[in-house]
Amino acid sequence: MKMKKIKILLLVFLFPALTIAQGGAEIVPFAGYMFGGSIKYYEGKLDLKDGLDYGISVLIPVQSLVDVEINYTRMDKVKATFNPYSGYAAFPYDEIYVSSNYFQLGGISKFYKSTSEIQPFASFSLGATWFDTSPTSESKYDSYTDVWRFSIALGLGVKFMFTDHVGVMVRGRMLMPMTFAGTSFYLGTGGSGVSMNSWVAPLQGDFNAGLIVKVGN
Repeated sequence: MKMKKIKILLLVFLFPALTIAQGGAEIVPFAGYMFGGSIKYYEGKLDLKDGLDYGISVLIPVQSLVDVEINYTRMDKVKATFNPYSGYAAFPYDEIYVSSNYFQLGGISKFYKSTSEIQPFASFSLGATWFDTSPTSESKYDSYTDVWRFSIALGLGVKFMFTDHVGVMVRGRMLMPMTFAGTSFYLGTGGSGVSMNSWVAPLQGDFNAGLIVKVGN
């Protein structure tokens, strides 16, 4: 059911961009490595393990130095462990699975106008992040609440163009889910369980590389 939701969101997200791209578009499927980060609650700390990530970007040129980027990035479920601080006996050690899903809209700005095969750039985007949670065999509870957050991403990268239509894009990004009020995280199901609160969202990042395929003019 959750994968079906992701597919629907991707269609809604990417199809309009491909439809309106009159000057051609670059499609970039990619894979890389994401740093999981941690969430500091008042009652303890939730550490997310690092893992492989993958996704797709669609780049639409709007000026000679600027492309609009639509991006989806996913890190499949990794184990996250909760360690309570001293004095919070009601919050035991626990572990869950968490997958990170970023839906971003932004831009890529090339450092200079270039007709060469090497094109360095900076990127900025904003959108939403979905933390998809599920229990492990060692979890204390049998259900955990998913979390949606507004997020921004900052990146630096390089395009290597082998031909006019094929190349490789390499990039590193800082991924920043934002919290403007207390973050509630509920552990449990139905009327049982405990709720934790935080003012700090996880700071994540990734390095990835992808194949550029240009379609259209």
